[in-house]
Formats: sequence, C-alpha cells, structure tokens
Amino acid sequence: MKKFISIMLVLLLTLGIMVGCAGGDSGGVKNGGIKSDDLKDSSATQQRWLRLPDTSTRVCKLVINPDEYSGGSSGNFNRLPLNLGLLDDAKSVTKSLNDLIFVVESKSANGVGGTEVFLPVYDQDAEDVNTRYTVKKMTLDVDGTKVSATIPGGDESSTQNITMRDKIPVDFQTDIVAVVDVISAAGAKWKVTGASQKPTYSILAQNDTDATGHFAFNLTEILSQQVTAEDDISVMTLNVTLSVIGAGPLVFQDYKVLSIERGFQYAAADASTTWYPYGIVSTLEYPNGTAAEVMDYFAGYRTVARRITFKKDGSFYLAGKVYGKLTYDDKQNLMIVEGDGFNYVISPKRKQYITFYDSEADMLSRSNGTSEPTSSTQYWTVGCGRIEVDTDLYVAIALDATTPVEQLCEEAKEAVGAGKTAKRIEENILYWDKYLAAITIPSDLILASAPEKQ
Repeated sequence: MKKFISIMLVLLLTLGIMVGCAGGDSGGVKNGGIKSDDLKDSSATQQRWLRLPDTSTRVCKLVINPDEYSGGSSGNFNRLPLNLGLLDDAKSVTKSLNDLIFVVESKSANGVGGTEVFLPVYDQDAEDVNTRYTVKKMTLDVDGTKVSATIPGGDESSTQNITMRDKIPVDFQTDIVAVVDVISAAGAKWKVTGASQKPTYSILAQNDTDATGHFAFNLTEILSQQVTAEDDISVMTLNVTLSVIGAGPLVFQDYKVLSIERGFQYAAADASTTWYPYGIVSTLEYPNGTAAEVMDYFAGYRTVARRITFKKDGSFYLAGKVYGKLTYDDKQNLMIVEGDGFNYVISPKRKQYITFYDSEADMLSRSNGTSEPTSSTQYWTVGCGRIEVDTDLYVAIALDATTPVEQLCEEAKEAVGAGKTAKRIEENILYWDKYLAAITIPSDLILASAPEKQ
C-alpha cells in the first residue's frame, strides 16, 4: 500500500490536478502549510460529496453521494447511507445508487417498551416464586420502584446462578428480550445463558464480563440461528440464567424478560455530518438510544469503505438496497450484485443473522425474510452482534462497469482485511496532506477562507 501511495503522489504532483474539483482553479489559494484536517467542515453548507482526483493512468469513476455532486440532495440522512454514483468520461453521473449500505436499529434495542413476560420473585418461600439460585444469601433492597439484589462475596472460582424458572414461550413473531442492569461488579465476572425445551437448545447471550450498565439480550434472535423450519417452534420455552463468577459482590437490578414487537427503525433525526478531503463522517442517534458514527472513504479507485464506530450500546444492523440480481457467497461472506451495465460486491465482514427481503416494508417489519436471496430480493440486513462502545466495524463496496466480478470480490475483501483498515485511513490522510502541500487549493473546495500560514 505504501508503494502505491508514493507512485500516486508522483503522478498527482506532476499533473497538478485539482482536488475533488471538476473544473480549474477559480481564484484558489496557494497552500501555505494547510493540511487535510484544516479543511474540516461541519457547516450547513459543507460539500457533502467526495471523489478521488484523476491521474494520467487512473480515472475515478465513483463519487460518494452522487445526488449532492449533481447539485441535488439525497434526502436520506436519517439512514446513515452510503450512496455511490458511476461517472462517465464527462464526469456526469450515469448511475445513482443510494442506500447501498445504511444502519438501522432493532425495535428491541436496549429493551425499550414491550410487554413484561417475566418479573423475578426471589423469595424461595413465596408461593409464586419463579427463580431458583445457588446463592446462600442474597440481599434485596426495595426502594419503591426497583429491587437491587446483592450477591455477597465468595470464593474467586465460585459460580452462583440465578435462573428464571418460569417457562417463557417463544413464537418468533415477537422478540423475547432478557434485560439486566448491572450496578456494580466489584471484580466479579458475570454471564447470561439460556436453555430452550422442545426442541432443546442452549443459548449464550453474554460471555464472561465485568462490565456494568444496562444490558438487553435478544433471545429470539439467538435461537433463530439454531432452529430450522422443521422444528416445532410453537411449543418452544426458555429458562434464562444469570451466572456470577468470583468474589463479588455483584449488585444488579431489573432482571426480567420482555416481549417486544419485531422490526427495524431509522434514526429519529437527520445525521450531523463533517466533511474532510479523505472522508465524510456522520453521526446519528436512534429512537431507543443506540448511536453510531460512520466514515465513508475511498479504499481504492473502485472501492469505497465505511468505518462504523458504535458510540452507544444498542442493537445495530447493517442493511442495503439491491440494484440488480443478488447472489450470496456464504463461503467468502460476499454479496455479489449484477446490475444494468455495472457490477458490485459488498464485503460486510459480519455474517450474523443475515436475511433478505423483497421490499423496504418487509425489511422494516422483519417479515417474509429469507435466508437466501431470490430473484425478487430488494434489501438485505446483517446483524452486528453485541459490540463494545467505541469499537470499529468495517464494510466495503467494490463497484465498476467493466471489471470482472472475481476481481471486485478480491478488492472488496482487501478493503476490510485484518489489520489494514485503520492503516488505510492513516495513509489516506497522509496522501491528502502531501497532495495539498503541492497544489493551489481551489476555493470551491475550501468553502471558506484558507487559514493563514503560521
């Protein structure tokens, strides 16, 4: 990659190409030490499109946010979309492919709303007791609204279990969500597991952790990866266990189970966006409290990548609109689309809970989904699983009108390859810093007066 960057720079500096500008220097400002981060723009009038400059040997046929590039507006900022356009030789948009990748929130995210199907009764002598546990003494603190349960300290290697003993029905028409608020762990590890009967499956909702906070686990979703169409799911039931390992004490609240309407939802408001020469950064919050930041950037002349940083806990899904015939390569975890005069490949990195839908309405309601694409597939979704806050997830699209699909597959995989993503962004910043140092910066790029040389 370093060799590629250095060759590109030589070509660019020789040609003196304008940055991201279709025309010439319209009264531009000579660079006086300006770097790419100095051109950061979060204003309402920021440039919302991005493309690579052409060289004598490479031509950029892609533009990020093609409708903005053409002087319009994509109008879909509530989805955190990745929109791409194909350009002709005159730099006009011939194909505008919006919503190729976007981010949605599960309606069950964070255990918001729904109907309580289980509330614990901890007193083992009570007639309606519905928990069982190996804890010798658990202290309950009732404050009028919540019960705080404290598991006392013990041996570092000991495990203490609290099991929701009631049979909780699962019909796969709603999401069954287990919720627990861990107030403090004091060095103890904890996990949430489950077991279903008729058919019998085991569930790992949360592996050992000492994290504190509000946790919601979609048990239906976890089970859906194990149950087949032949299983008699009408009689499926669940037990859910909270296990505490170590000395403690561990204090928790609201250990319960909810039934929540299935579906996805877009964000509650438009995204806030910041433009850089090397990428466009957007942030968005969702109705049930989850939040993400994305950066879209060029990983190559035919490949655009997206970095998704999770800013608040929740239940995120990658989703996308299909422009052509979709096939899914399960072995390589690639979605391959043959369109009208173009092909593209999506490398989502994740492969949990992948589902295909024939319409946006079906996708949003999570109804009529299939595990394999069909000739009428219009949308896809991929679950992100439980990801720590401030953790990055990458996804890439390789798109071109003439490149063979096999090559696009390799370029898409390369863009999200292990250990290469963060380095790629660093190299992009360095690329633009060196490029800006050698050219006259066009005023239509800066969108404001250039900083004075210090």
